[in-house]
Amino acid sequence: MHQATKVKTAKNIAVIALISASYSVLGTASGLLVGPALRGYPAHFFRGLLMSMAAAYSRWMWSTALMGVISGLVFLVLVPAPAPYLLASTLAAGLVYDAVVAVGGSYAASARRRGRILSAATLSGLAESVVALAILTYLGFFQVPAPVLAIIWAGAIAANLVLSVAGSSVTILILRRYA
Repeated sequence: MHQATKVKTAKNIAVIALISASYSVLGTASGLLVGPALRGYPAHFFRGLLMSMAAAYSRWMWSTALMGVISGLVFLVLVPAPAPYLLASTLAAGLVYDAVVAVGGSYAASARRRGRILSAATLSGLAESVVALAILTYLGFFQVPAPVLAIIWAGAIAANLVLSVAGSSVTILILRRYA
């Protein structure tokens, strides 16, 4: 590996770690500030924003999966209540984001395309929601009848999708302005 490649790789990892830490702190702080009714929802906006920024900045395959691992581990430490779903759901979001960006072409080029950013944010939000809700449902967190559970799932998934797209749209605006 050439010295310039090593430096770029180290720089990408450092930036992804910084973005991951920002996501973890912003997601946790906003969740605590808005109260129990909306806890966790602002984090979807920040994930959409920062995950798309990590991919667009680094243009590096597995950048958002790495962000998912780092953020998930930090969430395990920061979140006061036991939250076993956080690592799995953020990793799923990162893996899906990377997979969508990588499909059918160069990851480096696709990571900055508007349509690919929106598609990746949408599908990664879906993956994050499904994994988190499946774990919470399996653990018995929702003690409600099936029709109510379906409404909870639909509402949570819809909110995640909208907020993920909103966050990634900010990245698109930044890219349009500065890239």
